[in-house]
Amino acid sequence: MIDTGRYLIGVAGASGFGSKSTADEVTENCDLRSITAIITGATSGIGAETARVLAKRGARLVFPARNVKAAEEAKARIVSEFPEAEIVVMELDLSSISSVRSFVAGFESLDLPLNLLINNAGRLAHEHAISEDGIEMTFATNYLGHFLLTNLLLRKMIQTAEETGVQGRIVNVTSGIHGWFSGDLIEYLRQISQPKCQFDATRAYALSKLANVLHTKELSSRLQKIGANVTVNCVHPGVVKTRLTRDREGLLTDLVFFLTSKFLKTVHQAAATTCYVATNPRLVNVSGKYFTDCNETTPSGLGSNSSEATKLWAASEILVTQHSKTGFDPLS
Repeated sequence: MIDTGRYLIGVAGASGFGSKSTADEVTENCDLRSITAIITGATSGIGAETARVLAKRGARLVFPARNVKAAEEAKARIVSEFPEAEIVVMELDLSSISSVRSFVAGFESLDLPLNLLINNAGRLAHEHAISEDGIEMTFATNYLGHFLLTNLLLRKMIQTAEETGVQGRIVNVTSGIHGWFSGDLIEYLRQISQPKCQFDATRAYALSKLANVLHTKELSSRLQKIGANVTVNCVHPGVVKTRLTRDREGLLTDLVFFLTSKFLKTVHQAAATTCYVATNPRLVNVSGKYFTDCNETTPSGLGSNSSEATKLWAASEILVTQHSKTGFDPLS
């Protein structure tokens, strides 16, 4: 009850910020003119606001997008507000392993540095669908595509950090809904990656968001072991009615949002935690953590499980190399 009251009032935590803080506020003293950032899902919602604020602070931005036209429009909106903003639009379908590899090859050909990677894009599927690689679509888009994207960009991020002395940062945008998932991750993914299955869209989304949390934990451990000057953290932006939830509009959804309206954040507030974790100097060397309302907190029990994180990593490495629609069996 006390925590709910603090949230509604917007009481600042140890960071000096809270649930009512905005992305503009948390980056007020940031100079990002030497920073190059890739932001997935930057065409609308939280991603668009994150991009706007980072551009405002001087960062060079790369927008990977499935809908290139929407990305160009998002770029135009930012440039109209900040004429000196430098933004590169590139095609990327996160649900496609081949598209991720093509994007990374294209990005590397630009010979740009990479200081910051924000894995923000997400989807909450209406209906059951399978990706071209044989993986349930929500998981493929929200987690597996980002897993591969991050792995393929790590060499560039490590190199940039070594050459500039500026610590690289990876931010995975997850959700508090990750705590709704229980059970065997791999077995459930196996089930929903079949053409015919009992599909629960909310549980599938929770699985993908739990995977984001576990990815953060395992990647942080691996980066520390090799001495890379790159950190990775994950964030829960809070509840906000963005395109992700509008895609599931209906009487029940609208009723839920009406009843919980006092808990909803504006997009400006929802982007604050991402921007804080991506830019705040207090977070140098902070890695493998979970943030809500611009403050470190604790993920679910399953999200804190190191053995589950290691198990998911091993399965993910197999999934991004198998390229097969014939059957889902990451542990074969």
